[in-house]
This record gives sequence, structure tokens and C-alpha cells, in this order.
Amino acid sequence: MSAAAGRTQSHPSGWFFTRISLFWVGLSFMWGAVNIQVLPSVVPDMVGTRLQGTAIGAIVFVGLAIAIVVQPLAGAVSDRAQFRVGRRRPFMLAGVLLVLPFLVVIGLTPYYWLLFLAVVGVQVGGNIAHGPYQGVIPDQVPPTARGQASGFFGVANLIGTILGAAIAGQFLAEGQVFLALLTIAIVLVAMSLMTWFFVRESPPPPPETQEPVWDEVRRRVRELRGKQAFVWLMGSRLLFFMGLQSMDNFLQLFFRQGLGDDSPEGKTTIVLGTVLILAVLTSVPAGWASDRFGRLRLVAAGSCLGLGSAVLLVFAQDFTQVVAFATLLGVGLGLFTAADWAAAIDLVPDARAAGLYMGLTNVATAGGDALATLSAGIALDVVNQLAPGYGFRAVFALMGIYFLLSVVVLAKVRAHVHAGPDSRVLAPESNDVDEPPTSAPAAR
Repeated sequence: MSAAAGRTQSHPSGWFFTRISLFWVGLSFMWGAVNIQVLPSVVPDMVGTRLQGTAIGAIVFVGLAIAIVVQPLAGAVSDRAQFRVGRRRPFMLAGVLLVLPFLVVIGLTPYYWLLFLAVVGVQVGGNIAHGPYQGVIPDQVPPTARGQASGFFGVANLIGTILGAAIAGQFLAEGQVFLALLTIAIVLVAMSLMTWFFVRESPPPPPETQEPVWDEVRRRVRELRGKQAFVWLMGSRLLFFMGLQSMDNFLQLFFRQGLGDDSPEGKTTIVLGTVLILAVLTSVPAGWASDRFGRLRLVAAGSCLGLGSAVLLVFAQDFTQVVAFATLLGVGLGLFTAADWAAAIDLVPDARAAGLYMGLTNVATAGGDALATLSAGIALDVVNQLAPGYGFRAVFALMGIYFLLSVVVLAKVRAHVHAGPDSRVLAPESNDVDEPPTSAPAAR
């Protein structure tokens, strides 16, 4: 295929989807390990239990706030890159190389302030890689297969998170913090190299004119005022991830302090493993279904299942109940992961700036993580001081509120999507609508 023609692969195979998903395994392995296991293990020893929730929330919030800026900028720069090897992979490799020294610092430091700075550094490097990577699906996958591609991306994300949390949890249970971080680095480098060799790109033809990157970012953001469906979808996505991360990032502390368990790392891995395995099993068929029946129904169903799980978790009294109640969240996460990502790609205002716009989706994803961890951490500390032992119940209640609001906001997306190229998120018969012109590289 000719890159100049800007065509995607017309009939992508399962092997093609697997290749373009490899890098996601490395990224999610890193964040699954760091956010779910490493920070809850090391921060209480640094600051004490009285302020542990707020301290964890502050690290995650500041790091992800920086990432919200870095990711779309990196995506925008990659949109106009003219490297002979392609416009996405060089940024992905450079970002990973930047991450590595900060992972070493996280594994060695006994100081909270240095841990704080190292996590921020990992966020900067990780999102220099992540922003351009999010342009791969719009670049190389046709609209009729984006649900399948999103399903594979979702599976890769979930597998990486499972493995990262499980392996890091095992090392941390043995007191081997540095080995946990070394493993993260090895997996991230391995996935980066596999992506470099297995994912082929062709550089796009140079555009006739190029405005400064920051000017383009500001112009594209202003243009979103006329793309309300995309904006509301990002709002719903933000709230969904706020619900999800409210549980994920404090589950280990809940087992250790809320239930008095003596093996919190292992119990956290089992619960999240159950959630993520169910999400994996659901994600690929959900992606297929979203290509045929529309995206928003599946997104709404995912949020409703998350709400049901949160309500039950408020009343959980032991490990068995936590696992049982979390199964609803697993199925909901699988539905959401497959359909929401495909809907976001469908609603990208201009495919020529796919890297920038998909980078902007990180305002929802990373912003949800940041706001959830900060708000849930503060709620945990405040409620525990007012009513000892009830802080974690407050976290689960907050989780449910976020999922409920996600469903409410999703109705706004439907209200703005009834005709034109955006309508494929509602019904499959709209998949033959013409795409905006793109100069994306061809998939091989």
C-alpha cells in the first residue's frame, strides 16, 4: 500500500492486531505495578498511615496532570514527523529510554520527595511514548475494524496490568522493591523492541504547510467546541476511570488495614486478576459486537455494571465477598474497554491529527486516575479520622457515584450523535460513511 495515498490495511488479521498491541502490554505492566502495588507498599513507610491516602493521591495527581499536557503535545509532534522509519515508533522508543533511570530511582529511594519526582519523571517519559502510540489505530486500522482493534488493545492493557500487579506484588511481599522495578524496566524494554521490529510504518508525505505545534494544539482544542459528542464522550470516560481507579489504587490498603489481612499484596493480585481476566474474556467479543451493534450501548452497560459492583463493595466484609462483587466490575470493564476506545476513534474530529486527538483522550484517562486517586485518598484519610474504619467504605461509595455520573454524561453523547460520520457509534449501518482525508502511513 502507498503511504502517500493515506490508505489503511483493508483486511487486518489477528496477528496484525496482536503486533500493534504489544507496546500496550509494556506500558500497562509498568503502571499496574507502580500504581497498584509499589506506591501503596512504600508510601505508608515514608509518611505514616495518617496521611497515606493523601500522599499517594498527591503523587498520582501531579504526575498525571503533567502527563495530560505531555501526551497530546507528543502526539501532535508525531503527527507531523517525517522519520524514514515512521512517525510513531521513534517517539515511543525515546520515551521508554527516558523512563528507565527514573524507575531505578523509585526502586532505591527511601525519601518521599525523591519518589515524588521520580514518578513525575516516569510520567513525562511514558507519555512521550504513549501519545504517539495512540495514533497507531487511526493510522492503520479501517473504521469497520476499529472495534476489533480496540478489543485487542484492551486485552493487551489488561494483560499487562494483571502481570505487572502480580509480579510486582510477589517481589514486594518478599521486600524486594528494587527487583520489582528492575522487572518493570525489562518488560518495558522488551515490548518496545518487539514493537520496533514487528510494527512497520511508512512516513506520510509532508503537508503543504505546517503551523507551530503549540498553535495547532490550541486551534484543535478550540475546534472541540463544535465537536460536542467527542467532548461529552471524554467526560464520560473521565468519570468511568475515576470510578475504576478509586478501587484499584487503594485495594491493597483496604486488605491490609480495612480487613486486617496479613498478605495484602497477594489478595490484591487475586482480586484484580479476577477483574482483569473477566475483562479480557469480555473485551474481544465486545469489540466485535461494537462493530456490529454500535458502541454506546456497550459503554453504558459497562458503566452500569461498575455501579453495581461499587454498591456491593460498600458492604463487603471479607475477601470472598470482595472477589465476588468485583466480578461485575470485570465484565463491565471489558465492555467499556472495547467499545469506548472505538467510539473515541470514530469521533476524532480530523484523522490527519489522530495522534493529537487521541493524546487528548488522556485528559480523560489520566485525569480520571489523577482525580480519583486524590479525591479517594483525601476521603479515606478524612473519614477514617472522623469514623475510624469507615474510610474504605467511603472510597467504594465515591466509586459508585463516579460510575453513575459516567452513565448520565453518556446520554449527552447520544444527544449529539444522530447523523453524519459520528453516527457509527450508535449503529453499524453507519460504518460506510466516508472518513476525513488522512495522510496516515500504511499498515504492513
